[in-house]
Amino acid sequence: MQNLKEKPYIQKYGGTSVGSVEKIKKIAERVVRQSRTHKSIAVVVSAMSGETNRLVELVKQVHPNLKTRNYDMAVAAGEQVSVALMAAAIEAEGGRARPFLAYQLGIKTDDRHGQARIQSIDTGKLQACWDAGEVAVIAGFQGVTDDLEITTLGRGGSDTSAVALAVAVGAAVCEINTDVNGVYTADPRYVKNARKIPLMDFEVALEMASLGSKVLHNRCVELAAKYKTPIVVRSTFESDEQEGTRIMSFTDKERLEAPVVSGVTLDRQVIKVSIDHLPATVSALDQVFQAVADRGINVDVIIHNKVVGKDTASLGFTVSDQDKAQTLSVLEALQQTKELANISYKVRENLSKVSVVGLGMISHPGVASRVFTTLGKAEVEILMISTSEIKVSCVIPSEEADHAAVVLHKEFVERED
Repeated sequence: MQNLKEKPYIQKYGGTSVGSVEKIKKIAERVVRQSRTHKSIAVVVSAMSGETNRLVELVKQVHPNLKTRNYDMAVAAGEQVSVALMAAAIEAEGGRARPFLAYQLGIKTDDRHGQARIQSIDTGKLQACWDAGEVAVIAGFQGVTDDLEITTLGRGGSDTSAVALAVAVGAAVCEINTDVNGVYTADPRYVKNARKIPLMDFEVALEMASLGSKVLHNRCVELAAKYKTPIVVRSTFESDEQEGTRIMSFTDKERLEAPVVSGVTLDRQVIKVSIDHLPATVSALDQVFQAVADRGINVDVIIHNKVVGKDTASLGFTVSDQDKAQTLSVLEALQQTKELANISYKVRENLSKVSVVGLGMISHPGVASRVFTTLGKAEVEILMISTSEIKVSCVIPSEEADHAAVVLHKEFVERED
């Protein structure tokens, strides 16, 4: 078996980790130290903390709804600075480094500006860099089309860049370095008894990421799971020996021994869209959701009810509050069509989604009932419900979100200790 230290070592540092020159120098010290034992290291970096938001705001001042090549060219600029500074810092520590932007390394994507997906990576230049004894420093979050247009990967894009690189070069693991030392059973800022999870199955990690856990983005977990590339989440600011959280494919035995609930998540960016006077036909539903999908809007919880004694139905669904303007634009356009001219709609804001997630739900019936009972006793209003084999989610008023997370964590995590 190949020695793990001979395999490519891919590590990613987020915006907080590279948020100052001093922090970049600290990371450079660590990378140079590791390069003495690891032959092939690639460091993926985000823009410095707050820089991407600053660039997005500048774009909005020029064009509020811009999502084109111009948008991507502007917001991708932050990573260029981070890459240059990190490579320079590694050289200042006595190491050798080569900086790469996406087009230089051949990180090819589709042409969905602002939400592009990686299609291929040319690893030739990366291997040449390693053969020359250099550390590769790579811009996360960005890619390039076949026509050499700059693209960006959306929220969590640097995580996705790192995992995609790890898959492409056959790395033993992809290390995500951030401002927390792992994935917790709940957000420790709001649930004081939350604890770090040492091991997680990809399936649970994917659900938690998609349901509001901010440590990892669901696209990077999805990619790692597809190619069975383990992820380690650790703190940039702690010693190399701290283990963090390892995300991997569980064995059958590990799945059987998994806790009923691994974690409680909160998504605070939820809005509910309610549509009335919708024709009670499949074609009407298809027209609504196809129009939403064409704008790249992700729909989550859906409720559909036919009105008794009438040929109309009511429809409710949730989207991210970041997609509010786009969703309203879709609904206004649908009212101009012949079939949906009579629909009316309203939006409810200030909502959150609280979820419990765990592999143990598969073999432990009654979890949903316990969720509803617990929230009922805590007088938390439940507006919508969504379930799967390993999660139960409830849409609730945002003012009750912290309390809901605390009581569910106490019921399912602390009680199981």
